[in-house]
Amino acid sequence: MEGFIILLGSISVFLFTYQILKLIAGKRDYISRLNSYTNVEEAKAESKKSIRKENGKVFGGVLSKSIGKVKFLDGYKKKLQTQLTRAHLLLKVDELIVLNLIILFVTGALVLMPMGSRGWLPALVAGIASWNIPMLVIKSKAKKRVKLLNEQLADAITMMSNSLKAGYSFFQAVEIVVEEMTGPISEEFGTLQKEINLGQTTEKAMENMAARVSSEDLELVITAVMIQRQVGGNLSEVLDNITATIRDRVKIKGEIKTVTAQGRMSGWVISLLPLILYVLTYMINPTQMSLLFTRPLGILMIVIAVVMELIGIMTIRKIVQIEI
Repeated sequence: MEGFIILLGSISVFLFTYQILKLIAGKRDYISRLNSYTNVEEAKAESKKSIRKENGKVFGGVLSKSIGKVKFLDGYKKKLQTQLTRAHLLLKVDELIVLNLIILFVTGALVLMPMGSRGWLPALVAGIASWNIPMLVIKSKAKKRVKLLNEQLADAITMMSNSLKAGYSFFQAVEIVVEEMTGPISEEFGTLQKEINLGQTTEKAMENMAARVSSEDLELVITAVMIQRQVGGNLSEVLDNITATIRDRVKIKGEIKTVTAQGRMSGWVISLLPLILYVLTYMINPTQMSLLFTRPLGILMIVIAVVMELIGIMTIRKIVQIEI
């Protein structure tokens, strides 16, 4: 009965938060919506549109609209939009925030129900930690997409170089890459092509692509192209040299990943071992482990352990990350 009351209280807090956001909502900025027309990918099937509409229904259309009107979240929403764009997800920022709120309250309620009123601190910690779960998934997807783009980039640049040697213009070479290749490289060059068609300058469109993708290899190509457009020269020869450099970088990154595999595995073990031991010990003797959250000394021990864990993870990550 106590857990049911706590669950109802959590739902009430969630609804109260929604009303507060609705009251402080400001006037909607319609001008910002125009930015989407230079960044959206051309729909290849009607199913993608229907999926996006369903996502809007699932994540609470009314609540997402209210969050979209809140002005003091503009900076945070801009960062989220950047991550969503890099991951190439058909999801609105407002919908992502609603998803985070749902995960936060559900996780907090699940932790609070079995522990009762004494579990407010663990529930709060679990809720705050779960807030970052969707963002971690999005960042992981964006990282995989950039990795795949870097693997395709050398072939795309070679195709552009051959097109330029055959007498095509730079814009026609970009169009060939869009038509002949697939995956993220085709999507990003397709967005570049659309922005130029909509009146954006080539330099600005390439800068936008570099900001969207956040790839060092792609920035190298864009820098070379922009310099060539300003000072002149043989662009196909420049692209050939860049292609060789990119292939060498990809090869070296693969070798480094192989050499640092043991260190990365050690980082995972250090990160997960304390949590696994806590869960196993709690299953064997829950009364003893609950003292960590009910006594001041136990809470202090948890804080110290978390800080030391974070220091260890960051240290190992710094060691295994080698800049090329």
